[in-house]
Amino acid sequence: MSGDQVDVSSGKLQNLTLNEEVEESVFFQTYSRLETHMDLLKDTARTMAYRDAIEQNRQLFEGKVVLDVGCGMGILSLFAAKAGASKVIGVENADIAALASQIVKDNGKENVVNVVQGLIEEVELPDGIQQVDIIVSEWMGNALYMEGMLHSVLFARDKWLRPGGLVLPNVANLWIAGACDPHRSLNNDFWNNVEGFDMSSVKIQVSHEAVVDCVASQNVLTSDYLVHTTRLESAPNTPIKFRSMFELEVLRTGIIHSMILYFDVAFLGGQTETPVTLSTSPHAPWTHWEQTVLHLDNPLYVQAKERIIGGFGMFPSSENSRCMNFELGIRSKGAKGQASQFKYFNSSQKL
Repeated sequence: MSGDQVDVSSGKLQNLTLNEEVEESVFFQTYSRLETHMDLLKDTARTMAYRDAIEQNRQLFEGKVVLDVGCGMGILSLFAAKAGASKVIGVENADIAALASQIVKDNGKENVVNVVQGLIEEVELPDGIQQVDIIVSEWMGNALYMEGMLHSVLFARDKWLRPGGLVLPNVANLWIAGACDPHRSLNNDFWNNVEGFDMSSVKIQVSHEAVVDCVASQNVLTSDYLVHTTRLESAPNTPIKFRSMFELEVLRTGIIHSMILYFDVAFLGGQTETPVTLSTSPHAPWTHWEQTVLHLDNPLYVQAKERIIGGFGMFPSSENSRCMNFELGIRSKGAKGQASQFKYFNSSQKL
């Protein structure tokens, strides 16, 4: 895939820079809002996975220097301090950093935790610290790679993590599966008549939008397939661009209206027999990430044990560097004959 060409003479390069600055401002404004962080902290599966991963590996944290990338209100920094870290640096660019500092003081951890406001790519660590032993971060976005926080973590790893140091979580997997949507037809038909007006043209635009929704486990009709893995201790800090073939087995007869994306991350390290994992699968406890849904133009009528073969691609949006766009091709051959389709999907920062 080739990047978009920019006409410098027409001033488009300047407009692109201004747009990126606006996007960054909006992104960090979102993470300056208290309700955003309340929603994150109320996500029990998310917060407890990090707590358990840190507490169950106390031997890794005792006496160590820890860097928390995108620390928000500082909950991961406090977990690390409680586990015995000698020094924790929480870096947060949003204005919520000031409140995080106060929370650290309120919990008597100001001698251990130091919150630094700024971009991880621009700050220097306090007290002349040049290396850290562990990096922790809750960097994942919808469909795993939205928001672009992964690159900040990898930047911090390359600049400050000592040889043999640990990044938590250190493995991230993206999965795809097929699902039915009992309300899909009803939602589509809505645009045919809105207070007596034909707005059916909206369906074309809406159909190409990747959306976040909570998919009920009983609506998943296929097996899942691993389409991409990132190992944070070795992955290069380059844009996420990939294409992957997949094959799904239909588990029961039904109608597939969409392909869904979800992810899991693993906290591997230490001597814990069963490593802590955090999953956003429809079969796992609810998380604020829910699932990312790619609606098909034509539903697939499938029967148990049929096979669906396809290809999935992901690449950065040319309009917003913190967004990812998708391409999806599928082919099935069953009792109702062969069906195939190919489609692009765009996303927005709201994803």
